[in-house]
Amino acid sequence: MLTSNMKIIAPLIICFAALLFPAAAKACVCDTPDTVEKAFAESTAIFTAKYIGSEYRKGLKSQAAEMDAEVTGKRVEYEVLVHKFEVSRWWKGGASVVAVLVSDHVRMPDGGEMISDCDLGFEEGKSYLIYAYGNPNELSSGACTRTKSLKRAATDLRDLKKLTSH
Repeated sequence: MLTSNMKIIAPLIICFAALLFPAAAKACVCDTPDTVEKAFAESTAIFTAKYIGSEYRKGLKSQAAEMDAEVTGKRVEYEVLVHKFEVSRWWKGGASVVAVLVSDHVRMPDGGEMISDCDLGFEEGKSYLIYAYGNPNELSSGACTRTKSLKRAATDLRDLKKLTSH
């Protein structure tokens, strides 16, 4: 008798728990990856570079933080995490030795954070092929771009050489 009741109650408890505790993070949903040719045409800048660190900066806009301010009616001065890279080659755009990517990671004055599931993670000292978009002074990238570790970029590099050799 106890086991038949448990067969009924257990699924109800699991469904109730799923409603109370939805997944904290959802995967970034991307379309089919662009070809190198399409990514080259649509990107603002493409470069190979070594990741040298991150820092928070004030004065940069975050779409998520701005939407939150509209909903809550509260404007706060937040900081946006930026990633810095030592550029070894510009395939498109840019000319400086250091490139900065603006992330979707925001730190609020109370210490709270807003983190996007589509943001990229980088390892200090590792090299990457970056496909960047947006304003040339506030470049960004994300999980749905062709950005990747340089170790995994052989095909992209081959295609970029073809696209940039004149």
